[in-house]
Order: sequence, then C-alpha cells, then structure tokens
Amino acid sequence: MQLEEILLELENNTKKFPRLALERAIEEREAITPILLSTLERLSNNLEELLEKEEYILHLYALYLLAQFREPLAYPIIINFFSVPGEMALDVTGDIVTEDLCRILASVSGANIEPIKQLIENPEANEYIRGAALESLLVLVAQEVITREEVIQYYAELFSNTSWGKDDYIWTNLVSNSAELCATELKEEIDRAFEEDLVEQFFISQKNVNDDLQVGTEAALKKLRENPRYSFIEDVISEMKGWACFYPERFQKLDNRLIKPEEVTSFIPKKGKNQAKKKKKMQEQSRRRNRTKKNK
Repeated sequence: MQLEEILLELENNTKKFPRLALERAIEEREAITPILLSTLERLSNNLEELLEKEEYILHLYALYLLAQFREPLAYPIIINFFSVPGEMALDVTGDIVTEDLCRILASVSGANIEPIKQLIENPEANEYIRGAALESLLVLVAQEVITREEVIQYYAELFSNTSWGKDDYIWTNLVSNSAELCATELKEEIDRAFEEDLVEQFFISQKNVNDDLQVGTEAALKKLRENPRYSFIEDVISEMKGWACFYPERFQKLDNRLIKPEEVTSFIPKKGKNQAKKKKKMQEQSRRRNRTKKNK
C-alpha cells in the first residue's frame, strides 16, 4: 500500500476499521507526518469545512497518529485547532475532547506545559476543551514528566483567578483534578470553591473530595499511574479499533436502548441540571456526527 493509498483509505469513514492502512501509516511515519501536520494546520483555520464533510475523519487519525509519534511539531497546531471559540472544535471531533484530548496534548507536549496553560486560561476556548487541557497535566504527572508539586503550584494560581465567571465549568475540573492529586495543600481553596457555589456537585461532591484528600500522596500517585486515562497514546490501533462509527449496526442497537433525555433530567438535582443538559447536548452532537463514538 503506497502513501497515496493510505491517505485515501484514512480520509473518510467507510464504516470499516482501516487496520492495514493504519499499520502502514505507522510504518511510513517519516513520510506521512508532514502530511498529517499540514492537514491539521489547514483545517484548524477553516473548521467550517469539516462541518460540511461529515464522513471526513483524516484529522482524527492525524491527532492519534501524531500523538503516538510524540511529534513536537504537532503541539502548537493541536493547541490552535482546539482554541477556536465556541463548540465547533467539539462538533468536528466528536467525543475525543472528553475521552482522549488530555492524553493527546500530553503525548505531544514534552515537558513544555506553557501552551497547555494558555489553552486552560483562554476564556474564548470551549469549557470542555479547557477542562481536557487541565487534565492533561495529570497525565504528565502520572507519566513522571512533570512533578506533582509543579502542578499544585499552578493550580493554586488558578484558584486565585478572579476573571472566570461563577458558572465556568473550569472550577469543577480544577477541584476534581486537585482531588485526584490528593492536593491537601489546596484544601482551603477547595473548600472556598464549594462555599462560593463554584463547583457543580452533580459531578463531584465535597464529600467525594474530602475522601480523596484522605488517601495520601503516594496512594494518589499510584492510582494515577495505574489509570489508563492518564497514559500516553501508545497504539493508535488499540485506541480506535472499538469506535462505534466502524460498527454502525451495533451502535444503532445500543443507541436505541439509551435512556430518553427527559428521563435523564427527571432525576437530576436542580443544581446540576444546567450542566448536565450541556453535557447531554454535547453527547447528542457527537452521536449525530457519528465520527468517534466508542463502544464501551
């Protein structure tokens, strides 16, 4: 299979997993990397083009392949791709943002976390994307690229940020990630976030956080290192082979059994309804585009 054939196979979703094409893409790493980089760079400046091409998924393969390659040149391009205001970057990448963006960012970042910080602090970027960027720091801690202390120091700076609105979901991410690190050093800041009603307790309660802060630093770090969510992208084939977009009939059967939206909101506490609706909306957009949904 020649390079042109590989790219043709990866360009659109044919409803079949292109294992051979991906294997050949990995073998042709040196030749295909510049093409993947240029594809992402071109599309990052024109995401509207992707909205009109629902079956096009080369940019998704590019994200995972470049992450597996640990390609440093991909880092600023991916940051730029996901810095677009609004929900467009989510619309064209399905549930990659909530599933694997943190791992993709960590995989290409090396030890340079400044671009990740810029994405986290970018008020124009989508809140779920900023949350994924925040979580990528946990991946880097788990992989021992950066230290826990470095991240906690940065989190302390974020807790003191007065420019974010009360309803900004980044507060919930910040508290949750601090709990993952067993950041007892930030207990005062975490408590204040709950007191000021900044945390969506539909997703994490103060009791959950307090329990996490009791496990101890070493136990927390061990748990991070053992959690696949905080690993680098190592094998694009194992990462993507279970995506439901390659098994439309199986996914349709599962989708038909999903709980109805009205049934979901009927038992959601009032405090968490607004955010849950946002997440439901994102899931529905992801499902409608049928690009990336994973089989669980």
